Amino acid sequence: MYFKFILASQILNLASLLAVGQTRSCTFEPHPKSVSNGVSDSKGVKKENIDSHQDAHLSPLKSSSDKVANLCADDNVHYQVEATYSQADVSRINSLLREASQLKEKPKSWMLWFGKKFIGVPYVGGTLDRAEEEKMVINTSELDCTTFVEIVTALTRCMSGNGKRDFSDFCRQLQHVRYINGEIAYEKRQHYFTVWISDNVEEGIVTDIQNNPPFTKVQHVSVNWMTTHQQSYKMLKNNAKRLQGIKALEEQISGKSYRYIPKEQIVDSRLFRNTIHNGDILVMITNKKGLDTTHIGIASWHQDGLHMLNASSIHKKVIDEPMLLRTYMMKHPSQIGIRVCRVVDGAK
Repeated sequence: MYFKFILASQILNLASLLAVGQTRSCTFEPHPKSVSNGVSDSKGVKKENIDSHQDAHLSPLKSSSDKVANLCADDNVHYQVEATYSQADVSRINSLLREASQLKEKPKSWMLWFGKKFIGVPYVGGTLDRAEEEKMVINTSELDCTTFVEIVTALTRCMSGNGKRDFSDFCRQLQHVRYINGEIAYEKRQHYFTVWISDNVEEGIVTDIQNNPPFTKVQHVSVNWMTTHQQSYKMLKNNAKRLQGIKALEEQISGKSYRYIPKEQIVDSRLFRNTIHNGDILVMITNKKGLDTTHIGIASWHQDGLHMLNASSIHKKVIDEPMLLRTYMMKHPSQIGIRVCRVVDGAK
């Protein structure tokens, strides 16, 4: 069973806590948001089998078999959300935030620091689509390219502001990272990463890097993959309401244009190192009909050039890809270039 996590929409008094029974503080420690090869990404958009070695900075957790249902409230947060997660997820998030808070020197990139803590965690797709109804799923023991980036983004946001830096703060951040306006519903999940970028820019969570140069080409977005492949999506097939919502999302972004860096032009130069920073989110643009992107990861500069830290469907785990990003992308003909966005320093 899973925790059912509810953050109160108003400050709850002692009587309301007693009324629900078995309520805990949201600080759960002692005090404590198929394309070619058939891999399905957790956001709903099918992803390519692409990518990515195992340095177990944070050894993979087994799927938790001791998950229990509980009703929780944090009287310092003024909204509500239901989520599913295990005690192992709570412990991992709190442990990471505690470790980060105790560092004597702040890392140059929280995204890269947190991301490397998940190296070796198994790649598993479709973890957000196991239930019949949409819930905010928090699963740190099974990651795909999107859930990896979302979890790392939420952790980074916890460290960037004046939040509590605990599991409840993480949940609040993740809700806004994953869902349009933070509204938890299948059709509000940002299935297309173009929507993800647009909404998170509006929320003040990321900035969309569009410098020209090196962003010398333009992608004209035209998406319809989900509505033309609805039977491939467990939570979408035979559901007219959700289908209508996804169609609206597709219409919202189709026709829009964004600059990107052609993969052939990705080099190790001063311009690129000044434009793409360690920890930036790298978005693989595709020429596949009906799709906008096929993979995402985190920028990781090495001595020899730009690499990508990512949850890899090829290596079946989170890995700091040993190949240069350009070399990696040249092995995937449908990947034509990258968009780049950067997490804003400041918590929502």
